Amino acid sequence: MKKLLGIVVLGLLLSGNANSYTAFGIWKCGELITEKNNQRVKDQVTDYAEGYFTGRNAGTNSRVGRDTINSDGLYWSLVKYCEENPLKDGADALDELYLKLKK
Repeated sequence: MKKLLGIVVLGLLLSGNANSYTAFGIWKCGELITEKNNQRVKDQVTDYAEGYFTGRNAGTNSRVGRDTINSDGLYWSLVKYCEENPLKDGADALDELYLKLKK
């Protein structure tokens, strides 16, 4: 009986959901700051960010940022975040911006 109870308790403890993910192809803030005026970098970061917002909105069935931000605003908001947090990366910047726009 003790073994059964132990297995049930252990099963409940190990069955939690972890909200984590791996961001493939994400930029480092230091790199973005160095190349912020490069048009190719701007296009790549903007495309990545728009894809992030699209995916996150699709996953949560929401419209965050759709009517409030354009491509240039999105890009320069990310640059601003990176200038204030040079040791972070694009995933941190996108999460922060998404949460600000969600409010």
